[in-house]
Amino acid sequence: MAFARHILLTFVVAATTLAQAPPVPSPLPGTTLLDTSTIAGPLELRAATADDEAVLAGLSYVRRRFSARPEILVPVFVSTYRDALFAEGWKLIDAPRSEELSALSGTVQISAHYLDNGKNLYTRITRTPDGAYEISVADVGAEDWVAAWSKQCRLTISSLHFDKDRPTLRLFESEPTLRKLADLLKRPNAPAIEIQGHADNIGEAGVAERQALSDARAKAVATWLASHGVAKSKLTTKGYGKLRPVATNDSDLGRALNRRIEIVRSGCSS
Repeated sequence: MAFARHILLTFVVAATTLAQAPPVPSPLPGTTLLDTSTIAGPLELRAATADDEAVLAGLSYVRRRFSARPEILVPVFVSTYRDALFAEGWKLIDAPRSEELSALSGTVQISAHYLDNGKNLYTRITRTPDGAYEISVADVGAEDWVAAWSKQCRLTISSLHFDKDRPTLRLFESEPTLRKLADLLKRPNAPAIEIQGHADNIGEAGVAERQALSDARAKAVATWLASHGVAKSKLTTKGYGKLRPVATNDSDLGRALNRRIEIVRSGCSS
């Protein structure tokens, strides 16, 4: 098994090194690309846990589905991609721990974030029990927010990450997105905006508590933007708590979609 993993790792690292920009994870040798799809909506990189909120990223993502290699055991698959991502400079967001590998047999997931060479990429690699797998990539750095914002009143920013149940931005993960947002708002003729905070309905916190948290998160985003060159006169904030859900609150993904920051053009009603 160690030899097989070595061969696969050598292939994956070599292939991604050739790609250079961006270092998107490569397929395993001997597998066939079945289809490629662009999925509207953010990529879910980690489900919620007892200690952390779910992690989402992107306005959309590209998903590539590959044929099965059932003879490649789950521990080999996971360790191959985990090590290849690490070698290429990705920071792991979610992956089984080494001590768990020998017991893995079902669907598994590895997700990671790449911040280098001007890139802001997220990937999720998922293997199903039959050996088929998907490689999904959200390229937040390449998203055309200007075009998206010109077609609608609001822009949902998924790749801003906070400490659980707190308004504290996780700056290592969030700053590339904040810089992209600041550049958008500093463009000539950029309109005034309302930064809206929204929350899920998880836990026992009532309307007032969720409103206060969402308001504090919106203010944290405004504070960062103002300290990085965005005119304070163009920034207002408001927390809507759990009053404006965009998805069901009956699943981790639905609650993660509801727990969001939106940038809304002032005077825009749609």
